[in-house]
This record gives sequence, structure tokens and C-alpha cells, in this order.
Amino acid sequence: MHNLFSKKASVIALVLTLCFTLVLAGCGNGSNNTSGDSGSTNSADHSSDPANASGKLTVWGWDKAWFEGTGAKFNEKFPNVKLEFVEVSAGDYLKKIQTSIAAGSGLPDIIWGEAAFRGALYELNVLQSLSEEPYKFDTSNLLDFELPLLTNSKGELVGLEQSGSPGALAYKRDLAKEYFGTDDPDALTAMFTDWDAFIAKGKEVYEKSGGKTFMLGSLMDAYTILSNQGTTAVVDGTKVNTQELLRIFTQLQSIRDNNTEGKLAMWSPTWNASYSQDNVIFYPAANWSPEFVIKPNDKASNGRWGLMVPPEGGYPYGGTTIGIWKDSKNKDAAWAYLNWLLGTDEGAEANFATSDYILPLKSFFKDTSKLSSGADEYFGGQDLGKFWVEKVFPNMKSKAVTKYDQDIYSSSELVLQVMAQDNSFDAAQALDKWEEQLKKNHPELTFE
Repeated sequence: MHNLFSKKASVIALVLTLCFTLVLAGCGNGSNNTSGDSGSTNSADHSSDPANASGKLTVWGWDKAWFEGTGAKFNEKFPNVKLEFVEVSAGDYLKKIQTSIAAGSGLPDIIWGEAAFRGALYELNVLQSLSEEPYKFDTSNLLDFELPLLTNSKGELVGLEQSGSPGALAYKRDLAKEYFGTDDPDALTAMFTDWDAFIAKGKEVYEKSGGKTFMLGSLMDAYTILSNQGTTAVVDGTKVNTQELLRIFTQLQSIRDNNTEGKLAMWSPTWNASYSQDNVIFYPAANWSPEFVIKPNDKASNGRWGLMVPPEGGYPYGGTTIGIWKDSKNKDAAWAYLNWLLGTDEGAEANFATSDYILPLKSFFKDTSKLSSGADEYFGGQDLGKFWVEKVFPNMKSKAVTKYDQDIYSSSELVLQVMAQDNSFDAAQALDKWEEQLKKNHPELTFE
């Protein structure tokens, strides 16, 4: 999925430069406000009667293909709402928002928040709360894991999800058969019930291959999964849960010490090249990875790849909040757009038809047969759509997002670069170094 791949690439840019070319664009304040009441998700006049929704909406975003495809379907039902798209890269987005706030130049009616920076976006206080009147979005309609990803520190729902982004493990079937005796995804999931089992097998793979093959490409591959599993947040308010970080770093040290990772540096040219080679078996993968990471990096393969649930379950990997600027002059039209597109089954079907995006709506999951993507020859005949909705989504959990998420990631990456190269650098030292890095930008944090 293109926007999610762009998101992941933007994460890397963010953590390497602490800045996720500003794009000059006008703000979409708009003046053609509709005259209806805003109402709730189920009873709002403009939500149920397209005739009551009118006006011009400006949207800043990076996934133009998705915007145009879903926008065309929206306009079939809401012909009096004009949508204007201003392209801003995910890497530049937060800074453009911040610059516009500082300049007092206004913001677009519809604001996007990519996973890496949405916690920071929420705390800028520019998004309309959808928890209060007249919106009152019923959060019980969402899959349970989604709510922490859409909620600010005040407990307000400030947007809806563009696409649930489930995370799993992609693997090479031929290497799985060679080292584990099976390439069946369910059998592999049963084999690797926890990370200790995964690490133990990784040690065997390294020894059997003569040090040429690894379970994972890098410590950051493992961190991508481990840091997103579960519900325990690293930061709560201004209090840092150092024990949670120590737990993660200890697991990562074990991965390193048992030669379970190949020190390739995630997203580097050598890491990308490893997809078509035999030196790495497993990779973190979201539902956007097959199209925008795996297939481009291993073009000649056919039937080599599979997807499985990782040790200790699925995890959120990417995602984008879409919300309404709280000072928009077109809130009725903005709510009609947002609610229909991301809060209804009809909008969910438009998303799936346009880009295979799966909205995390409970009602949309009642009949998972419609989310089947069919046998994928590239993935050995595996039905990837069924895999995501039946194997990963049901057991996903998530952590609350915070304004510190970008710096948490960047500090972790710097620390893990040292850990990967220096075998004497242990988890306790990693935690100390991590604290030192985070304190540079956030002296208000307390470490417990």
C-alpha cells in the first residue's frame, strides 16, 4: 500500500534527521459552509442526506492515488462537496503543520497524521475532538486495538484510521523448509510461540549455515515488532517506564548474542538486497509490505514467500489518522467526508476497492469472505487478505501514542546501532545511553 510504504520510509527519515524541503501550498480555509446541523455518526443530517453536505474541503496528504480514488466514490454520493488535494510528503508534513501554525496562515480542513508523528500532531491541539457533540462518534464500532492510536492525551478521539495496518512476519518458504522442515505458516506460528523459541532456533540456523544465514536482517527489524507488541506504553505523561525499555533491550541483546540478526541496517541497500538472497529468512511486514517492499526487492521470485503470525502475536505497523481541523469553516462537509469515508461500511468498501485498505470497523469484519484476495502465486498460493483478517487483526493490541514517539524511535535506533556492532554493549548500557539521548530534547521526562 503506497501511502503506508511512504510512511515507513518517512519514519527512517525522521529518526535519522529528527525532521520527518517544505512544500509551498495554500491553506484550505474555505468559505462555502453548509447550513445543516453536524449531528452524530448515526443521525447527522449531512451524514444521512448528501443534499445537506456542500462546500469546498482542502486536504493535505501524500497518497494522491488513494485520495482521488476514494474521493470519486465519495462524490458519487456527495456531489456538492468539492475536494482539493495539496500534496505534502509524509516526511515534511508535521513541520509544515507547525510552520503554518507559527505563521498564523491556517491549516487544511482535513489533516493527516502518519503513525510516526501522529502523537506529536495530537498535542498541537489543532484537531477537532470527535468525542463531543455534535459528532459523538461511537468508538465501540472500532476494533479494540484502534482506539489508543486515535486518542490524544486528554482522552479525546481526534481522527479515524485510513487503514488498519496489521504487522506480521514475512518469510522465505525455501529457507523455512530447509531449516525448520516446513513452510506452512500455521506450523511455523505454532513452532515460534514466543521470542525465546525464535532465538533458540536462530542460533541453530546460524550454526547450520556456517554463519551465512540469519533469522532477521537487523536488530531494528526485531525492535519494529517488539516495541509495537502489547499494551504497555514507554511513556505515560512525562514518566518513562524504564523497565519496559529494559525488557525490550534485554530481548534484543539475546537476539544479538545468539546470532539471530545479520547486522544489515534496516532499509539500507544491503538490507533491501537481502530479500532476493539467502542470508535472511524473516522480515517484519505490514499489509502494505508485499506490494511495496517484498515484490520490488525480489522481482524474480515466484512462490518463495509466505506470511505468518510472529512470536507473541500481531502488532500495528504504520497507519494514518485522518481528522478535521478544529478551526475549519467547513466542519459539516468535513464531517460528512470523514464519517462516510472512514466510519461506514460503504466507505470501507470504497477503501478496499480503491487500494485494498481494510478499515478497522467491527461491522466490516462480520463477513470476512469479502476481504479475501484469492490465492497469490507469488506467496505460494496464500490468500493474503484472509491471512490479515483471520489471523492477525483479531488478536492485535496497541499502545497509546505520545508526542515523544519520534524521539523514542530515533534514540532506540542510535542505541541499537551500537549494540549491533559492540558485543560488550549490554541491555543496561543501552538503557543508560537511551535515557541520555532522550533527555537532550526532553528534560521534563522522569525515568522510573
